[in-house]
Amino acid sequence: MANSQQINLQVNLPAKVAHHYPIVIEPELLTNWQNWIKDYADTKKVIIISDDNVAKLYGQNFYAELSAAGYQCQLLDFEAGEASKSASTKLELEEKMFAFGCDRHTLCVALGGGVVGDLAGFTAATYMRGMNYIQIPTSLLAMIDSSVGGKTAVNTSYGKNIIGAFWQPRAVIMDTELLKTLPREQVINGFFEAIKIFLTLDAEQFNFCCTNLIAILNLEHTPLVQMISQAVALKAHVVEVDEQEQNLRMILNFGHTVAHAIEKLSNYKVLHGYAVAIGMLVEAKIAEISGLLSSADYKKIADFLAELEITPKLLAGYQVSELISAMRGDKKNKNQEIVLVLLAGIGQVKNIDNKVAFNVDEKVIEAAFNTLLV
Repeated sequence: MANSQQINLQVNLPAKVAHHYPIVIEPELLTNWQNWIKDYADTKKVIIISDDNVAKLYGQNFYAELSAAGYQCQLLDFEAGEASKSASTKLELEEKMFAFGCDRHTLCVALGGGVVGDLAGFTAATYMRGMNYIQIPTSLLAMIDSSVGGKTAVNTSYGKNIIGAFWQPRAVIMDTELLKTLPREQVINGFFEAIKIFLTLDAEQFNFCCTNLIAILNLEHTPLVQMISQAVALKAHVVEVDEQEQNLRMILNFGHTVAHAIEKLSNYKVLHGYAVAIGMLVEAKIAEISGLLSSADYKKIADFLAELEITPKLLAGYQVSELISAMRGDKKNKNQEIVLVLLAGIGQVKNIDNKVAFNVDEKVIEAAFNTLLV
C-alpha cells in the first residue's frame, strides 16, 4: 500500500517523431560532394573522422576541398583496425572535437569502413547528447551492413559492439567508385553480409548472387548495384519495422553469434564478413539438425560458401567448448542461454509472431560443430 504522504507524478513524453534519411548509391559522390553536402551541413563547420588508411586515400583530399570552399573543417584519424574501436579512441576524438569547438550543429562525417562508422556514429550519438552525422562508407561491408540502421558501438574486453547506442545518420552516401581500391578479400568480406540478408529474407536475390557471383566480385556496375541496393533495401525495411532490435531486426544477426565467438577467439584476426560466413555455415547446420532446414537447402548453402573458400576446415584449431563458451557472451542471449536465428529454408527463417531468435540447446550446437569438424 502506498505511503499516505507519497506524491506520484507522471512524465508524459510525446510520441517519437518520425525520422527518415536518404541512402544514395552512385559513382563519384565523394568527388562531387558540392552537390549534396549543403543538404546536411547546418553550419560551415565539419569534422571528418576516418582511419589513417582512408585518410590518405580520400580524407586528406576531401578535407582540402572543403577547406578551400570555405568550410571550417578538421580531419581526425586513428590507427586502422578493430583494436581502435574502443572507448579510449572515442575519448581522444571527443577531446579533439572540443578543442576544435565542435557543437551539436557541427556536421560529423564518418568516412571509412565499419570501424570508422561505428566509432564515429557512437561519438556523434553522445557528443553534447547528440550531433548530426552522415555515413560515407568506403568498404562493401560498411555499405551493406554497418552504415545502415543506426547501430553504433565500441568493443570491450568482454566482447564486440556491446557498448553503444542507436543513433541514425542524416544520410548515407555510397560512392561505388570507392570500392575499386579494395582488395578482392575485402570485396568478398562485404559480400557475405549481403548473402546473410538474402538467405534470411530473399531467396530470389540469393539465386541472383549465385548466378552472377563472378560479375559481382569483379565489381561490374549493374549486378554490383543490384546486389547492394537490394540488400540495403531489405535491411532498411527491417530497421523501419524494428529500429531497436526488439524482435524482427534480430533476423540480421543470422551467423553473427558464431561469428562474434570466432572473432573474439581469434583476437579479431578473422575479418568480420568471413567470420559471419563461417557462422552462417554452422548456424545453417544447426537449423538442419533441428529439422527446420532441408538437407538440400543446406547443401546449396554450403556449396555456395565453398565457392568462396568457406569450408568446415576453417573451424580447425578452435575448441568446441571454447566456441560455445564465447557464444554465451553474445548480447542477444538471455540468462546465458544461447539465442540463434534459425533458417527454415533459403530466404526464410523460423518466425513466430515476429520473434525470430530462439534458445537453442547447447547439445545441438555441439553436435553441429562436431559434424562439421569430422
